[in-house]
Amino acid sequence: MSIIKKEWLFFIFLLLFFILFFKQKPTITQINSYIDWKTIRSLSALLLIATAFKQSNFFDVFAAKTVTHFKTEKTLAFAFVLLSTFLSMFLTNDITLFVIVPLTLAFSTQIKNDLTKLVIFEAIAVNVGSELTPFGNPQNIFLFRQMDISVIDFIEKMSIVFIPKFILLIIFVLIFFPRKNLQIKTSNPEKKDKFLFISSVVLFIIFIFSLEYSLIRYALLIIVSYYLFTNYKNVFFKFDYFLIFTFIIMFIDFAMLSRLDSVKNFMNSIQMNFYNVFNISIILSQIISNVPAAIFMSNFSNNYIAIAYGTDIAGNGLLIGSLANVIALRFLKSSKAYVDFHKYSVPFFILSYLIILVIFYKII
Repeated sequence: MSIIKKEWLFFIFLLLFFILFFKQKPTITQINSYIDWKTIRSLSALLLIATAFKQSNFFDVFAAKTVTHFKTEKTLAFAFVLLSTFLSMFLTNDITLFVIVPLTLAFSTQIKNDLTKLVIFEAIAVNVGSELTPFGNPQNIFLFRQMDISVIDFIEKMSIVFIPKFILLIIFVLIFFPRKNLQIKTSNPEKKDKFLFISSVVLFIIFIFSLEYSLIRYALLIIVSYYLFTNYKNVFFKFDYFLIFTFIIMFIDFAMLSRLDSVKNFMNSIQMNFYNVFNISIILSQIISNVPAAIFMSNFSNNYIAIAYGTDIAGNGLLIGSLANVIALRFLKSSKAYVDFHKYSVPFFILSYLIILVIFYKII
């Protein structure tokens, strides 16, 4: 029962899988086609490297040496939220979290303050920052490839939603993070493994280039081989296998949901004007996550910018709105964090949506 309690999200999606499976009866080949293996390979490679970073204790040592520069929770929050927002514009929201969240948790070993809220805000921040560029998140990458516009044109169009959301994010940080002093612990971190850290940085650079040139399967092979055939096999014992299993079952469930006849009939009955495409993209993202929603909506409308607006805004809302949210909260390993996440993410989403609706009313 303990594993069900710990991995409750996986088992919920597993139950949904069986319900949909007996309704649709897909073949093994179809199920395999539902899984975005490129994303699974990318996540596996990132998770291995992130695990190695943690095992190296480098972040813990870095946190111990720099924590005194941050006097209050508010200053620490501003630094990490702004860094998360900026990095996600170029590294994508998922990759940014694999760097920022372990660093944040390293800081939590040096202070008595609870940093759960900060990790939640980092998840919100990467979804906001990644909206601006065509390479900030998977749905933008997909939709940009469908558009016949330049990178600058895309950024200009997305700034309409990015700027108000970024301002709102700053306001949320000001409101929800107190000027409470950081309570420094006296404990010293374990000795860092400099070689493991540097070699993992090299592997991370290889990973980034492999994404650019679609060579991720070869990068994964190199990364797995390195940790497997060196003295760092313990990385595999600390690896979060259930995170990968959860993503696999989510992809299958989302694909089967989007293939329900009732869903297709409903979509075909709707007039696909800007506002309908925008709103349906938001609703779908809250049910099947924003990347599958973007792909699904592109089958019914070529108003790709409206799809981008909707799926990007929906990243902040329910947990399932963005897979980045799932990644961030998995690092926390706390059931309470899932409840706390919605205390901040849902109000942020509602306010963002209302503000952007007003902006659309003025300019569209």
